[in-house]
Amino acid sequence: MWKRHWKLAVLGLILVVQTLAIGALWCQVNSLWAEMSDSREAAADLESRLEAAGAALQELQAAQDRPEPAARFENPVLNPQSRMLTVDIVAQVPDVHASSLDVGFCRVGEPYSLAWKLGTLSPHADGVTYTGTVTFPLDLDMGLELRLADDTVLYSSATIAPLLPLQMQSGGSGFHYSYERQELSLLDFGVHLMSPSGEETEPADGVFRLYQNGTLIHTIRETADRPMLDVDGTVQDGVTIPCAPGDRVRLTYACSDPFGLRYEFPLYEQKAMRWDDMEECPLSKTPSLAWPE
Repeated sequence: MWKRHWKLAVLGLILVVQTLAIGALWCQVNSLWAEMSDSREAAADLESRLEAAGAALQELQAAQDRPEPAARFENPVLNPQSRMLTVDIVAQVPDVHASSLDVGFCRVGEPYSLAWKLGTLSPHADGVTYTGTVTFPLDLDMGLELRLADDTVLYSSATIAPLLPLQMQSGGSGFHYSYERQELSLLDFGVHLMSPSGEETEPADGVFRLYQNGTLIHTIRETADRPMLDVDGTVQDGVTIPCAPGDRVRLTYACSDPFGLRYEFPLYEQKAMRWDDMEECPLSKTPSLAWPE
């Protein structure tokens, strides 16, 4: 009898252990299901955020690829008698899709409502490019902003020079300064001029002007075979001038465009040092301008 009770007790103990083990396994299964559910939700949330980030990135890329509103001027024509300037305008204005585009010519910083001249540009098939031709009185000392009716600035310049027929691409000379002899030698003078659209342009009556401490001391030009020719007719390989430490030397290029407007382009200004070298001085590259007499 006692053996039977012993077997029943062992069997009951085994059943209890199994029940506890099954309960523990179910807890683990439930925990795993909960973790899996959380992982799925996290994965779905991550996927949603990745999709949103991808959409935002595509939108940002599209915005970067879209041109900013801007304008340039081409084919300037001057009338020296009436002092009028005629130019073609090429504007890039995305997301407008208008049958025409109103623009206003303003002084720098002034709104469209104060424009001293209004114009209209016509659209191209691409829906972004607008073009037109405008004529207006030319004040050589003026600045200019081109604005849309909502005051978007398409173009801004503190001077009118960038719209004119002649633009300086590069220019200058070689030089050698001797502190011991206190002499400055300049040679290999040269310039390259272009139109506002970037085409190489040949000026008329071009001469180099050399200033020392604000005083004009030489006016020279290049001949066809590249020697230097002083205005008095003297042919020379270059220019050598007395130059003490602290002296400032400025080189400019003066010329006329096909319409007779006179330009003087600053090329560089340098100060003699207390050794064999010249220090570059800050210099505005805006040319001085004068109407033909």
